[in-house]
Amino acid sequence: MKPFAFLSDFDGTLSQRDFYHLMIDRFFPEWGHQFYRDWKKTTKINVEFLNHIFGKLNLTEEQLLDEIRKIPLTPGAIDFVHEVQARGGDFYIVSAGTSWYIERLLQALEIPNVTVISMPAVHENGALRIVPDTSNPFFSEIFGLDKRKVLEDMRGRYRTVLFAGDSEPDLEAAKAADIAFARGELRDLLTRDGISHVPVDDYHAISGYLKEKGWPE
Repeated sequence: MKPFAFLSDFDGTLSQRDFYHLMIDRFFPEWGHQFYRDWKKTTKINVEFLNHIFGKLNLTEEQLLDEIRKIPLTPGAIDFVHEVQARGGDFYIVSAGTSWYIERLLQALEIPNVTVISMPAVHENGALRIVPDTSNPFFSEIFGLDKRKVLEDMRGRYRTVLFAGDSEPDLEAAKAADIAFARGELRDLLTRDGISHVPVDDYHAISGYLKEKGWPE
């Protein structure tokens, strides 16, 4: 059994902002922000929502790749990935977005040996369309990917499983983790449910916590 795995959400956790927010700001702020507000009143942010947003794009693949390369990462993210690996752990990105942009960003940043567990997508007619695999054992009817199922699957291979997230799709995985690091609204959700967690703003804080308390062995 390996010592530990670190599972991190991507949008709003490893990256400073969700990719869909970046695309709204860049290409259709007036329509996009109103659509987001209206959607949130009644429905969770899910694959259908993301496909509405990404379906509005009209970009060549190279133009889309250029936008992906501009995704700002949370401070300390890259160093932390390397630190996890140097400590004998494996780093995973677990996302209810799509591996289409995450894997291309990792390639552009030359970050090796990170496994991405997410949903496939296709670029067609200028737009990006997420295509969940309903036969995937981690499939979720709500979010497209059930992160808790992913985390629980890791338990058979790692002595300790750590998790970092920022929003509602991360809630159940955070509850199941040995240690949950929370940004954004995930802090409030975990506090509401009485779940112990470590509030953080960036990966420097996560690294500092593990240095103080001790890395998993």
